[in-house]
Amino acid sequence: MELAVIVGQATLLGAGAAWLISSRWHQRRQTELVRSAQAAWEYARYLECFTALRHPPRPGPPFLG
Repeated sequence: MELAVIVGQATLLGAGAAWLISSRWHQRRQTELVRSAQAAWEYARYLECFTALRHPPRPGPPFLG
C-alpha cells in the first residue's frame, strides 16, 4: 500500500514538473513571437518611410525611362 502511495505521489510530482516546464516553454515561445511581430512591424514601417522618400516614378512605360 505504501509503495502505491509513493508511486502515486511521484507520478503527480512528475506531472506537475512537466506542466511547469511546458508552461514556461510556451511563455518563452509566446514572448519570441511577440518580439518577432514587433520587429516585422518596425521593418514594415521603415520600408513605408523609405519608399515615401524615393522619387516618384516617371510617367509612361518603365522600358522608356
